[in-house]
Amino acid sequence: MINEYIEKTQIAISEGLKNIKKGKLERSTYYRVLGEYFDSIYRYTKDHEDEIDDTTLARIYSLENTLKEFIVPFKIELKAPNEVLDSDEYLLETIVYFTRKQLLVKESVSFDVDNLRKYDEKANTYVQDMCKRLGLRYYSFDLGEVFNIPKKHNITLVQVNDSYYLIDCTYQQFFTLGQNFKTRYLKTSTCTLTCEVGARILGLNKDGAITLLEKGFISSDDKMFDDYFKTMLKQAGAKEPKEKYLDIILRQMK
Repeated sequence: MINEYIEKTQIAISEGLKNIKKGKLERSTYYRVLGEYFDSIYRYTKDHEDEIDDTTLARIYSLENTLKEFIVPFKIELKAPNEVLDSDEYLLETIVYFTRKQLLVKESVSFDVDNLRKYDEKANTYVQDMCKRLGLRYYSFDLGEVFNIPKKHNITLVQVNDSYYLIDCTYQQFFTLGQNFKTRYLKTSTCTLTCEVGARILGLNKDGAITLLEKGFISSDDKMFDDYFKTMLKQAGAKEPKEKYLDIILRQMK
């Protein structure tokens, strides 16, 4: 039975990618269906642990590895920014560079592999530290608390002169398929797909998403700012607020 589940999942992965390229299938639908296929594998494995040999585990592990890459290509540059006097962008690039450098050195993060899901709170701490050094007004918050949705994700709104910017140095966590099977298959029978937000935003604003992934920040004047929160709320099943997202956050900002 488990071999049948594995083979069906392999076909679903292959055929799904072909249909995405042909424009016949939405990415969000593809990953939702894949989640159901992987659920079948996880449930069977948990219920029939004694029947699962090392060869079968290796096949499942290999199957998951075909989906470990990010669902959209992007490149993070870990280079110190070039200083330009009175430049908002220079200050923001400095904050992001410092934060990513701290994650790389102190947390041993690999930006090419890790989904950074565990590091959003730690990243926010580094962002706050840099904002204090630069004398910038900021508000770090949990997205779930501010918008009253069941999603925990820590981000920061920074004010530079008269403009506001969203900083999210761990946004890439929403563009991967989740935890590794081998380390968790006995603990849960649920496939944790972390890429649904990523699939939604790629359909709505691919260029904006890649900009945020690469730069780590986005202006509140950019369309991506609203699209960012819109996809987060939609994935959580929440209605879009009548009030502007920026205004909701600024009410909380002291």
